[in-house]
Amino acid sequence: MNSVHIIGIGQGKMDLTSHHLELIQDSDILVGGKRHLAMFPDHCGETFPVGSDIPAVINMIKAEMDTKKIVVLASGDPLFYGIGATLGKEIPAGHLTIHPNVTSVGAAFAAICQPWHDAKVISFHSSSDHGFMFSSLALENKIAFLTGPKKDPAYIANKLIENELDGFRVCVLENLGDSDLEKITWFTDYRQVKDQTFAHPNLVILIRFHPEKKIVSHETYTGMPDAFFRHTKGLITKSEVRSISLSKLRLTRKDHVLWDIGSGSGSVGIEAAMQAPWGQVYAVEKNRDRLPDIIHNIKIFHQSNVKVVNLNFPSGHEGLKTPDRVFIGGGGRDLNRIIECCCKRIKKGGTIVINTVVMESMEAAVKTLKDKGFSPQMIQVQISRSKPMPYGTRLNALNPVWIISGSKPKSHKVNIQ
Repeated sequence: MNSVHIIGIGQGKMDLTSHHLELIQDSDILVGGKRHLAMFPDHCGETFPVGSDIPAVINMIKAEMDTKKIVVLASGDPLFYGIGATLGKEIPAGHLTIHPNVTSVGAAFAAICQPWHDAKVISFHSSSDHGFMFSSLALENKIAFLTGPKKDPAYIANKLIENELDGFRVCVLENLGDSDLEKITWFTDYRQVKDQTFAHPNLVILIRFHPEKKIVSHETYTGMPDAFFRHTKGLITKSEVRSISLSKLRLTRKDHVLWDIGSGSGSVGIEAAMQAPWGQVYAVEKNRDRLPDIIHNIKIFHQSNVKVVNLNFPSGHEGLKTPDRVFIGGGGRDLNRIIECCCKRIKKGGTIVINTVVMESMEAAVKTLKDKGFSPQMIQVQISRSKPMPYGTRLNALNPVWIISGSKPKSHKVNIQ
């Protein structure tokens, strides 16, 4: 069986070595996009253009690689959002040789004389960008976008405006590597980009004006001190309890949808949003007087994937995306109705976490989850914080909190009214 060679073209034919050119010339089948194949009009073997039907390419290579020498051409570097990763899953490593080259992102940063080891790279070339949340970029200083036909510089500019991501200068690089058509344009305000059109292919680079300036005035982490959040009359899930509650929520995916019901100050939802930057958090609060605190905290932590919803839940729940996780930090007399609604709406395998300091609410929560087949677990958290005294230190006890959690069964139907 022959080894299939995947050769990265870099930014053009000029980036290929004599060894690369020899492999291409000697190949029986040359595979690549129409633009790639056009670079080698004198190739004597067969050519196989790559379109949207990647399975057909894979099937052809598997069928012919035993008897023919196959070379696959790739833009930039084959393993950087390229076909190399796809073929690597289908062809045994011992029969695959990958030739790396200059990536488009590396070439783009070289063109503007900027290092890119600290850059966040987002590709809009494939379906892998589905559901990407621009709000996750709030704490980044340097970002590169591999654009697509629809998700172009104007699309990116509009998303930046929508998410209020200020403080960046923008560079659009068109036809990178083409000495005749290459164009590099800087903008000091991305609003200048939103109504313009650019030649394809292109890349977009964002660089923060003042990267040394902290976007948030302190480090962010799970269980931040209560004082980091604005709250009224102590209506906040205390930092230690917040940490445990978030662990029970098991936010294992970056695109989780979370309902934070009885949001209060929004502290749980905001810290959850940091763990699910591509997801959506609904901070549901019925008391309008508490909304300014939530909005303030969202802004200071730049968590624009937290949406404030003024609802007397469960009324209006139909307008919320189906949740993967639910946190209930308040409910009062309506707790049973709230839990029942969440049990019905949450996805299979989803987790509900309920915090309460009231014994009757604890009993009601456990019973309701059991009735809905959630197999609830419960812990009691008792926190005491140190307080200095004239001659030593004593402990101040906070109210004990019950944390009840349960997950919706995946494998069988649950009788939910």
